[in-house]
Amino acid sequence: MPLPQGFREWLAKESQLWHEQGILQPGQRDQILARYPEAPAGAGRMAFVLRTFGVLLLGAALLLVIGHNWDDLSRTGRLLTVVAGLVGLQGVGLWYFHRDSRQGSVLGALAGCIMFGAAIALTGQIYHLDAHAPDALLAWCVGSLPFAILLDSSLLYIGSLILACCWLGAETTHAFRGSWAGGAPDGRPLFFLLIAPVALAAYRRYRPLLAGAVAWALVVAWIWRWELSAQYMLLPLIIASLHEVGDARARGWRFIGGVGATIVTIVIGEIREPVRAHLFQTGNPACWFILIGAAVALGLAIRSRQALRIWPAGIALVTLLMCLVHGSLDPKSRDALQVLMIATGNVATILLSVWLIRLGLTEGRLRPYVYGSMVFLVWLIVRYVDINHDLGMLTMAGFFAAFGIILFVLARVWKTQREEHQPEAGPDYRPIWLEGIIMTAAPFRSALLWTAAGLQVATIGWMVWNYHQPAAYGERVTLRCFPIDPRDLLKGEYVTLNYRFTNPTSATRLLDEYVRAHPDSVGMKHWSVPEDSTVYLPLKRNAAGLGEPGEPTFTKPTEGLFLRGLTRGNQLRFGIEAFYVQEGAGRSWEDLARKGELGAEVGILPDGRAGLVSLKMLPKEGTSNAEASRPRPAGK
Repeated sequence: MPLPQGFREWLAKESQLWHEQGILQPGQRDQILARYPEAPAGAGRMAFVLRTFGVLLLGAALLLVIGHNWDDLSRTGRLLTVVAGLVGLQGVGLWYFHRDSRQGSVLGALAGCIMFGAAIALTGQIYHLDAHAPDALLAWCVGSLPFAILLDSSLLYIGSLILACCWLGAETTHAFRGSWAGGAPDGRPLFFLLIAPVALAAYRRYRPLLAGAVAWALVVAWIWRWELSAQYMLLPLIIASLHEVGDARARGWRFIGGVGATIVTIVIGEIREPVRAHLFQTGNPACWFILIGAAVALGLAIRSRQALRIWPAGIALVTLLMCLVHGSLDPKSRDALQVLMIATGNVATILLSVWLIRLGLTEGRLRPYVYGSMVFLVWLIVRYVDINHDLGMLTMAGFFAAFGIILFVLARVWKTQREEHQPEAGPDYRPIWLEGIIMTAAPFRSALLWTAAGLQVATIGWMVWNYHQPAAYGERVTLRCFPIDPRDLLKGEYVTLNYRFTNPTSATRLLDEYVRAHPDSVGMKHWSVPEDSTVYLPLKRNAAGLGEPGEPTFTKPTEGLFLRGLTRGNQLRFGIEAFYVQEGAGRSWEDLARKGELGAEVGILPDGRAGLVSLKMLPKEGTSNAEASRPRPAGK
């Protein structure tokens, strides 16, 4: 019976251990391996790839069928369709799992996890949710990760990795756009926790592709709030130094680490306009862990006596220390340190280039050699641009000539001076504690898979229960609102609603209240209020029966009707800012808004949670009492 390459390699390694431990008698290992030869790699992998694309296309077809009939379904029908789709697809995967079909169980879990993300979006559409959008991606990632771990599937691991990157990217964009985003918590530590199981899987079994995917994922951590952060950009280089020379799993780390280190060192080495920003965030504990990790990596590299491991760890540690010292000094002392910073940056870039060139020669691989050559050429070009104002045309010609000569020299070195080739080395990472956990959980894997599927269904059930209450049991109030525009989201249109209290004019009062509750925040500006701070908005009914907002406050009212919301950027959000309508009806509501005749009926619970019930036409402000809800455009 032929086995896939990964299983055959696992069997070969494990049977060797069984032979060494005396579990197998001499000759039995060879008989077992002869009974289970390795299946042709190309055919099996190609079939799996084709089936994967088939699952994706069938999933897209299913969502389109649901979308086509969405308007004709009642709310109950929509909920049943969403839950039935999720349960059905996960059930298919579990059925294949019980039949010991690995590919079937993996593809079924993939389809079920895709449906789980769609179920979150569709449930949000049913209840007109305007929640923190990145939270949906986070829930999708957390709900999908157990299937990747339990099935130990590279495909599912990569899917979880993509979701984690999308979540951090969405959080970064959200934090950057908001004026109050200065208080937004750093999402990178949670991101590292999400990708840690993927990294562990890449090293428990020899999976260079998965290790490279994790390395590429770290690029997302570089752009948090669009600030240059040396420690995160040098982290892949630190991790690369932990690998033995020849380990293919180090290739992604070396490439990404080389890119990050090149950017940091070139910025530090700027001559004309030396960097003055704090490249090392001294107030972030994670940054100190990275610095300590660089020191530990350098110690391990020195202990291994492999120069090609010492170089990247040393470059990363020295660069981080310079950034730390530079960021810790006052501006006057920092200016005196600039010469040392510039020299360190330029030397580090050159050393990085030499290391990559030597690495390519040692491993007999062209790519790192080319990367090192490109780093050197980029450094020359950037430094030339940095000082070209002081140079003439002849000097410029000399630079270009030097570039050409360097390329010929590098080509000659690659052809004639390659060092002794080091074979690939890729030992599995199987610590006793990890293998103990896996062996303990193995008998319960089926139950754990059922539990993971049940948690996905329970998540959708919780969303339904939590967001159904305000509309079903809350006190009904009509608020005058002003939509911004209709947009498409998965299916249909939704109207983004804007209320008078969305952009508070009393931000100064909110700030004063926050400072009184937090004396250490004296001197803050109003946009420095932490993101997602809970805020309350008292409401009262006017003579026409419409809800009129009072002054927003951070103190929960003890009586009366009020909304409970969050600070989001320079706005206040109460979860009633998006209403889904039938396709084509968005423009009708927009026309009503231009006339000042649009209102939103909301249900409000005693604790301030609110949910949208419907949109309706209102009389213009200042007119006599009229019917508050005349015939309106068709909506959901």
